[in-house]
Amino acid sequence: MTIVGVDGCKAGWIAVRRDPGAAPSAAVFPSFAALLDALPADATVAVDMPIGLPDVSQKGGRGPEALVRPLLGNR
Repeated sequence: MTIVGVDGCKAGWIAVRRDPGAAPSAAVFPSFAALLDALPADATVAVDMPIGLPDVSQKGGRGPEALVRPLLGNR
């Protein structure tokens, strides 16, 4: 079974794919539809995204994001 981890990026979507017996591979897709078109129908896809949205937006993002941002440095 093909397993894929997906996250949004400036260029669209980045995916890391693992097929049985093969080394992992990474690719960037301009749209989520293009990503899905490149996968077998039975692939398991895990998408990194927040579960729910906060009622109030705070400067600096959610708590965990605000804590880690100083450690990441400038983009």
